[in-house]
Amino acid sequence: MKRFIAGGLGFLATVAASGAFGQDQPPNKWVMYCTQEGGRDCGVQATIDGNSLLGQFLVVRYSAAYRKLSVVGDGQGVQASIQVDSNPFISTSICGQGICQYNTGKSAQLLGEMRSGSQIQVQIQLQNTMAGPFQQTLSGFDNELQKALAAQRGG
Repeated sequence: MKRFIAGGLGFLATVAASGAFGQDQPPNKWVMYCTQEGGRDCGVQATIDGNSLLGQFLVVRYSAAYRKLSVVGDGQGVQASIQVDSNPFISTSICGQGICQYNTGKSAQLLGEMRSGSQIQVQIQLQNTMAGPFQQTLSGFDNELQKALAAQRGG
């Protein structure tokens, strides 16, 4: 847990500073981003609009610098789950400050599935409620990921 907190603090600052909470991004579209906050970090993210009257949304984000996938919700996350196509849901309970982050192994597994998949379902269990499952196409994901990985390498 200490490693998550130490490694995650820069990641959390990056997420907050780069507008990962959906303000700067069109909904339901994968986009590449780069930020210099807390060190260079490029990645790909989508703000998934829940299309509900409650105004719920989630942000799914992959950080090339940290090699981690995360789910950001509006509230204190307890557990996040992602399902690619008909594969089983993969969950993480490494959560703090509204962000649930997958470890490197689960991130790599999900990333591989997402690169060849067609859609994901995402949900996050918050302290008092559940957001999702929300669906998101993976159309454009791999293209934006390739741009992010090249930018992270400085190319």
